[in-house]
Amino acid sequence: MKASWSGFLRIGLVTIPVKLYPAVVKRAISFHLIHKDCGSRIKYLKYCPRCDRVLEDEEIVRAYFLDKDHYVVITDEELASLKLASTDTIEVKYFVDEKEVAPIYYADAHYLLPEGEGGKEAFAIFYKVMEEKGRAAVGQAVIRQREYPFLIKPYQGKFLASTLHYYQDVIKAEDLKVEIDEKKLDPRYLDLAARLVDSLTEPFKPEELVDHFAEAVLKLVEAKARGEKFELKAAEEKAKVISFMEALKASLEKAEKKAA
Repeated sequence: MKASWSGFLRIGLVTIPVKLYPAVVKRAISFHLIHKDCGSRIKYLKYCPRCDRVLEDEEIVRAYFLDKDHYVVITDEELASLKLASTDTIEVKYFVDEKEVAPIYYADAHYLLPEGEGGKEAFAIFYKVMEEKGRAAVGQAVIRQREYPFLIKPYQGKFLASTLHYYQDVIKAEDLKVEIDEKKLDPRYLDLAARLVDSLTEPFKPEELVDHFAEAVLKLVEAKARGEKFELKAAEEKAKVISFMEALKASLEKAEKKAA
C-alpha cells in the first residue's frame, strides 16, 4: 500500500521518521446520470437566473453571505494568502488517558509506521510505554496546506493516528436536553433489560459489518450486464408487540433460545 504522507513524529526533542497510511478505504457505490436516449453523461451548467444565461468560469467569484441580502466576495488570492505552509512533522502537544477522548471527536483513521531502521527503536519504545500506561498522544500537523489535529495511540503493533473533529464543529451532548428520572424506572423492566443485554452479549465481530445494500446493487449490476433478471425478496414484516413489557419478554425469550 502506498503511503499518503511521510515525515516525522516529534515527541519532545525526539524525532521519529514515519509514514502515514490510510486505515479505511471507503468503497461507496456511485452512479452517473445519463441521457436515456443516447447514453451521454449529463452536464450541470453554471446558470444565472437573473441574467438568464450560462456563465463562463471567469465570470464567477466566491462569496460568503452575511445574511440573505449581504455578502462579501473573497478572491482566490486572498484565500491562498491565509493558507498555512505544509510541514513535515506531526508535533505531539501532550499525552492523555485515551479513554478521556470521546468517540464523537474521531474522524479519519490512519496507520502510522516507522520509516527505515533509524526510527524503529524510538517508535517501539514509545509504543510500549504508551500501551502500558494507556496513554494517547494529541498532536498537530499541517498537511497539504491544511491543519489537522491528531490522536495517536498504540494499536496492534503500530500507531493508529486518527484525525479529530474541531471543537467548534462538534455538537455537545449537553446541548440536547433529555430528562431522565432514575427513581421512576420500574425495577421489573430493569431486570428484564439487564437479562436481555447479558443474553445478547457476544464478542465484537467486525467481519459482520457489511454494506448489504452495496452488495445487492453490485449483484443487480452484474445480473443486468449479463442480460439476466435480478429479484430481491422483500423482508418479512415483523410481528407487532403491544407493550414494552411484552417486547422485553419476547426479546429475552428469543435471545435465550438462540443461546441454548
